[in-house]
Amino acid sequence: MLLAIANKFLNHSNFRNYSKELKEDMRSYGLYKVIRGLKNYNFKFNNPFSWVTQAFYNAFLTIIGKHYKHINTKKELLKKFMSELEGISGISPNNAISKCIQNYLGSDANQDD
Repeated sequence: MLLAIANKFLNHSNFRNYSKELKEDMRSYGLYKVIRGLKNYNFKFNNPFSWVTQAFYNAFLTIIGKHYKHINTKKELLKKFMSELEGISGISPNNAISKCIQNYLGSDANQDD
């Protein structure tokens, strides 16, 4: 039943456009958090579905936050690498490595911090 709730909740509009791999991570972490949190559940509540749904939602947001933190760290390292490449004499910003990094970064390569 928990797996069915997780799968249905992943089809919600907030989570629909993420990759299959990220959705699998979200689902597994959500199941882990729900099962682990059952020991703290107060069975006097009338609506356990809302508790489970909220636990999945919080777990999904945690995974998404970690995912974007990883992406932003990788982009920052690539920007730093690009600036170091431009500082080396004899390497132009139009070489293959620079073009590949600029293509990956997209419009972020032109932004200043």
